[in-house]
This record gives sequence, C-alpha cells and structure tokens, in this order.
Amino acid sequence: MNDAGRPRRAAEPDDVPQTPVGPSRAAEDVDRTVIRNEPFSLPEDTFRSPGSSAARRPPAPARTTAPTDSWFRPAAPSEPEGSVSPEEPAAPDTGRTATSAAPGAAARAAAPDPDDEHPRRHLRSSLLLTLASAVLPGSGLLGAPQRGLKILGGATALASIAAAAFVGYFALTDLPRVARIAGNEAFLNRATWALVLIAAVWVGLIALTQIVTRPEGLRGGKRILGAVVVTALAFGVAAPTAVAARYSRDTSMALDAILKNKDDIKANNQPTIGTGADPWADQARVNILLLGGDGDAGRAEQVAKYSIRTDTIMVASIDTRTGDTTLIQIPRNVQYTPFPKGSEMAESFPDGFRGDGDAGEWYINTIWQHVELDYPDLMAGSTYRGADALKQGVEGVTGLEINQFVLLNIDGLSALIDAMGGVTVNINEKLAIGGDTAKNVKPKSYLEPGPDQHLNGYNAMWYARSRYNTNDYNRMARQSCLIDAIVDQANPQTLLTNFEPIIKASADMLATDITDDQLGAYIDLAFRVKDKGTIKRLVFSNGKNGYSYNDPDFTKMRAVVADAIAAAPSAKPTTAKPKPTTTGKAPASPTAKATTEASQGGTPDSPKSTKPSESPEGVQDVGDACAWQGEG
Repeated sequence: MNDAGRPRRAAEPDDVPQTPVGPSRAAEDVDRTVIRNEPFSLPEDTFRSPGSSAARRPPAPARTTAPTDSWFRPAAPSEPEGSVSPEEPAAPDTGRTATSAAPGAAARAAAPDPDDEHPRRHLRSSLLLTLASAVLPGSGLLGAPQRGLKILGGATALASIAAAAFVGYFALTDLPRVARIAGNEAFLNRATWALVLIAAVWVGLIALTQIVTRPEGLRGGKRILGAVVVTALAFGVAAPTAVAARYSRDTSMALDAILKNKDDIKANNQPTIGTGADPWADQARVNILLLGGDGDAGRAEQVAKYSIRTDTIMVASIDTRTGDTTLIQIPRNVQYTPFPKGSEMAESFPDGFRGDGDAGEWYINTIWQHVELDYPDLMAGSTYRGADALKQGVEGVTGLEINQFVLLNIDGLSALIDAMGGVTVNINEKLAIGGDTAKNVKPKSYLEPGPDQHLNGYNAMWYARSRYNTNDYNRMARQSCLIDAIVDQANPQTLLTNFEPIIKASADMLATDITDDQLGAYIDLAFRVKDKGTIKRLVFSNGKNGYSYNDPDFTKMRAVVADAIAAAPSAKPTTAKPKPTTTGKAPASPTAKATTEASQGGTPDSPKSTKPSESPEGVQDVGDACAWQGEG
C-alpha cells in the first residue's frame, strides 16, 4: 500500500524542527525556576514553523513574572543581578532549592498598617468633638464634614456664649434685678418649659455631633464606646438642666401658694409701689408687721377652736432708700390697746381693746382671734380680717402706719432654719427647753451659754421662745437676735444649696397680704437691707420707754418710736409722724429734740435732755445687743 491511499494526519508539534537549546541557557532556565521561583519558559519560536508568519514577526519582549515571597503577597522588586543589599550581606549560593523571603519582608510584616490606624485617629477626634458639644452646645459640629452643620454649630455656640455672658454680667453687676426676675411667677412658668426644651436640644446636638463625625464602618466595641460616651454626656447635661427646671416649677408653686393676686387681696394701708427702676421712689418708708403665730402642730385643735394667737409682734420700719431698719418689739401682754381715731376698730373699742372676762383674754396678742371668731362684722371687706384689726392696734401703740403683714408659723420657721442648715447665735444665759412655771413642769433640758452656738430649728425656736427662767422682755430681745441671724446667714449660696427644702418650708410658714406683683419690689428692698442697711431694735420692756404692764403710757411709747426713727442717719421724720388715737394724746409733729426729751422723762431745761443724734432709751444696734457678752 502506498502513501497516497493512506489518510494524512495533522501535523504534530513534534514535527516542527526544533531549535536546539544550548547547555548554558538550559542551566539558566533551571536556575530561574528553582532558585528564584520564576516560572519556566521556552522561547516563543520553539513551537513555530520556520516558514510561518509568526516566525517572521520580530520577537516580543520577554514576559516576566514578579517574584513572590509568599503564596499571596508579591515580593519587593528583585535587586539587579550580582548586587548586594546595603542592609544585608549577600547570601552564599549554596545551590540548594530555597523559598526564602525577599530582603526587608519581616520588617514590613511587623510594621502596623496605616489603613488600620486612621479609623482609630478618626474615632478619637469624633469623641473629642462630641465632648466639645457637651461643654459648649453645638461647638463640636464645627468639625462636621457638611458646611450646613458647621454653620449650625457655630451659630449655636455663639448664641450660648452670648446668653451665658448676658446672665453672668447681670448676676455680677445687678443681682437684685436677677432675683426680681426669678421671683416673677409668670417668668418661672415659662422658664420651666424653656429649660426642658434647652435640655432636649442640647442632648440632640451631642448625639448629632457623634453621628456625623464618627468614621464609617465602625463595628463592635468601637460603636458601643461611642454610644456610651454620648449617653454619659447627655446625662451630664440633662440632669442639671432638669434640676433647674424643677427648681423653677417648685418656686412658682410656692409663690402661688403664698402670694395672692392683687385683685384677690383687700387690705388697709397698702404701700405705694411703682413700676420704674426704683419701685420705692414714692414710698419713703414702709412698715411691715412681723407676727409669730402659735399655730403649730401641737396646737392644731386649739387653733381650729380659738384661731391664731400672735405671741410675737414686731414692726420692721424700713427706710426704702438706704435699707436702714428699726425693729420695734411689742410685748404680747399689752393691755387696753388703743386704735387710731376714725378707724373701724376705734368705733367698736373706743376705750381701747378690752371686754368681759379675764384681762388675759384681751391682750394685744388676742386681737386676731377675737375679730376672726367673735366679731364677724368687723373688717368685713378685708381678706385677712384679724390681721387688719391687729394692724390698727399696733398703729395705735406705735404711731406708725402699718402697711402690710407677714405671719410666720412656728413650725414653718423651725423647718426653714433646718432647711438653711441651722443658724448661729450667741447664747448669753442658760435657757430652758420646755417647762411651765404655772403648772410646775420642769424643763427637759437647757441651752448652755456660749459664743457662736449653731442651732437646729428645734433649738432655735426654744432660743427665741424660752421664758421659764427669764422674762417675756428678754425673750423679745432674743427674737430680734434670731431674725438678724437668719437675715445675715440667708446668703445666695445657702439658698441654692438648700433650695427645695427652703421653698417647701417657706410655703408652709407664711401668710401675708403682700401680693405677687409686689414681690419684685420687696426683693429689691431686702437686698438694700442686707447689703447696705443697719438694723436697730427698740424693745418695750416693763418700766422702760413708757411701757408698764398695769398702766402703759401710749403717748410716750409713740414718742419713743418717733425718736428712734428720727435718730436714724437717713430717716425722714415726717414718715414717722404719730397719728391721733382713741387713748392718750400723741404729740403733733414732734421734733427730734422734743421726742428725745419725752423718751427720757425730762423737759427742755432738764439735765436729762439729750442731743437729737443720740438714741433714746432702749434703742440698740442689733449686732451689738446680740454679741457674746461673756468672758473673752
């Protein structure tokens, strides 16, 4: 059989003539493959026919494969053949098969990846910006990527700084004005909701700062860390703001309980209080009746049956320009109390306050309860009938027009002192706690003498009330010392640190005909008394200043009061002009000289007469009278 009838097979690669490879090139190929991990390759023309077009094309550049120092990570570019790395000596060629890493690979593997460090730096910056928004609302948004959020953050931060500067400026330069605003019930109601809104917005700014500034793709612990920081900062901001809102609400409720609207109060001799920069510009002097009622829990049944007995009666006569104050203390057992001519009480009691039964039932301290219980037609138009009747009685004793009253409940005053953290006084004699000489009941214990005695509310009340081993007049003097100590120690720090209990105690202790619209003016006046004024006291004790239990000389008592007012450095005598009364004859337009002579029991030519600038008998500076009198 010849070849013509045999089927032809396709040409195989082996049929192509091979270009012989020399021994040196074969060794080089083996070296690249084994030692340097380079893939083995043959020349492109190895499998090409000599006459093919591919064989006639110029040879393509040799393709090389980047060496690797591991299966997955490419190695650094190899050094030129025969060169030596400066860091490492050239490795001897041992001729063995090796897969060692390229020089410097271990150092690169040990170094941290910059891509991992960047998110940590970004999270730290985000947390710091979040903290900034907690310190100054919105300031952290200045680091936000969006321009609109930057503007929002800047505007919020500037507004916060401006508000803080505004409040701080007035707090430092005009604290009475701040206190007046804070005592406005309508303002307090608005402030409560405003503080709640401020807290919500502030917390929202903190959360927004964290959300927009944190890096993307946070997982696990980093995301939890951000949430914890936001929660802690939000609580730190919201908690004090919520406390301030509660304080505002509590104060508003207390004022609403204590002070009535001006349209709901009907009372005699209301003062003239303006609405300008100085509300007292048209009222040179204001006279406030301060009463201590015995309507405590221990006498609840007696109060329900017999109304209130005002065992403490004093007048605070205040110069509205300077704050200089004279406390005039009236014994609770004054008999035959006179009333000003033409007054409603004078018509019912033309010979002074007296009636059937025991004389002790007709002392000045029973006027309130008698009018409330036994004389329903007296002072019928007044909101506090007993108080207005007592005002007229005190007016008859002192010659002063009594403008308004404040009744302090004994239990409430004790709670107020406890809320203040106690009060410090000097105790100059041993004072009994409890005891009753009439019933032969021994005291439970005693307050021992000593300087700077810090008393709680219970002991402070016995300091002011004790008379088991002293007399009623000594007790009145101690009451003025207690009032002076409370005024002196009721500073802003005490009020702020004990705010809630003070507000609660105040709501329980007061009854007054001062109205809510007058509170701001009285706050301003209280600052004048505390910061600029002096406090003096005039005590009517048995046998002094015209007072005698059996036969009080009301004419002389009114003259002493007029002189005590006129003797004040800045007093205006016309404001203390005594009024005619139903008993006794008050001197008309007394001069300081005449009233001083009357108070001393002398005449113009008598050696007992004194200079007008000298204080009459019994008038003392409260600070001096209440000082420690024991051995130094």
